[in-house]
Amino acid sequence: GGVGGVGGAGRPGGAGGVGGAGRPGGIGAGAGLGAIAGGINNSGNSYTNNVNAAALAGQGALLRAGYGHYDSFGDSWWPQYPNAWRAAAWVGAAAWAGSTWGSCSSFCGYPAEPAYYDYGTNVVYEGETVYVNGDSVGTQEQYAEQAIQLADTGKQAEASKEAEWLTLGVFAMVQGERTDSNDLFQLAVNKEGTIRGNFYNVLSDTTVPVYGAVDKKTQRAAWTVGDKKEPIYEAGFANLTKPETTMMVHFGKAKSQQWTLVRIDPPEEKEKK
Repeated sequence: GGVGGVGGAGRPGGAGGVGGAGRPGGIGAGAGLGAIAGGINNSGNSYTNNVNAAALAGQGALLRAGYGHYDSFGDSWWPQYPNAWRAAAWVGAAAWAGSTWGSCSSFCGYPAEPAYYDYGTNVVYEGETVYVNGDSVGTQEQYAEQAIQLADTGKQAEASKEAEWLTLGVFAMVQGERTDSNDLFQLAVNKEGTIRGNFYNVLSDTTVPVYGAVDKKTQRAAWTVGDKKEPIYEAGFANLTKPETTMMVHFGKAKSQQWTLVRIDPPEEKEKK
């Protein structure tokens, strides 16, 4: 994508690389929901780093190959977690279904041209400034504040479970080069761009609802977990249609770090492989 601000289409991939197969051990191992929601591995300064597209795809493939928690977000799973968010119309493995950008854009009434947020590639933290497609979009604190406000807008939005919801799928969240994860986001969006879903930590067997929103103009998506105001999790809306994508985790306004989301294949697709 060319220069043109936040609304630009962005560039896939990029130079550089994650490298390696990753370190053993899942994010949040032994710590559970409290640790991740409170800022696990919250050290160092704000950053983005360029990730090679092939390395990112390889990381995603390794994580999916070793994933084994397909018993979640299904008919027998929901009754065990009465506080979990679930669209009224969902049955079976409906929550697992991913969506294409064409489905998302037509469902929400967004432009056909996606705006990809490939953190470390076309969205870069350099010094105190954030650049999108080569253009300055403000300071790191201002960029994080926008995500905070967006997530809060979604949390305050009226969003009935009886409404029509488009599933975005189930994603594993990892930091650095890891290739396994115990932290899952199940996400969905309604026609107003409100995000709902769940954060599920496998080790602690704990589920908390997710609240967020998509900004129609910029196509940024941001959400929080439960009653916690931070961290704020951010990804490009169009990036949530990719098999794997970089994301940002904002620990308030002062510190932001680049993480990765890997979409997990639905159970029926896994069985076909």
